Amino acid sequence: MDFKAMLLVVLIAGSCKLRGPTVINGILAERVTVQLGYDQEDETYTKSWCKVIDGKCINITDTAGYVNELYLGRASITDDKRSRILSITLQQMRKEDAGQYVCGIRLSQQKYRSFWVELKVLEAPLTSAPSSTITNLKSPLSLPMKWNFVFLAVVLYLSLKLLAAVIIFVVLLKKHRGNGEIAKCD
Repeated sequence: MDFKAMLLVVLIAGSCKLRGPTVINGILAERVTVQLGYDQEDETYTKSWCKVIDGKCINITDTAGYVNELYLGRASITDDKRSRILSITLQQMRKEDAGQYVCGIRLSQQKYRSFWVELKVLEAPLTSAPSSTITNLKSPLSLPMKWNFVFLAVVLYLSLKLLAAVIIFVVLLKKHRGNGEIAKCD
């Protein structure tokens, strides 16, 4: 799929209902598993995993049984519909596996819900951080999104309070001045 077309698909699909890590570290010659949570309404749809190469999203595997011949024996995808967790595993990691990946839920022929993940391939494990990021996949929003949502909700709440105070002030001011007439001082 063309990169521009993929962006259009992302815009058409609306809000992202997939959740999980946006960056994951894999170790050269080892395996990495990315786990993504999704909502109950998406249980029956086909999920796919593709790599963005030269502006195109090259399909690697999907839950309908497809595996790209270049990834046979290395890539797999499992869909645990009971817990609504999608697990994508890439084995025998290579340097060229590093890059941007997209997990898509195929809603129709041209409409997907998508989630972007950056895969970094390291030559040795990081000592200060785990090789994979585990997040609460049941939560509808990731931690940074939750804080953005909370901040937005607080700003909206305060804005509405301020608007209500201004309206009350204007109404009281008009009432005090006699229905909007300007009082003259003699």
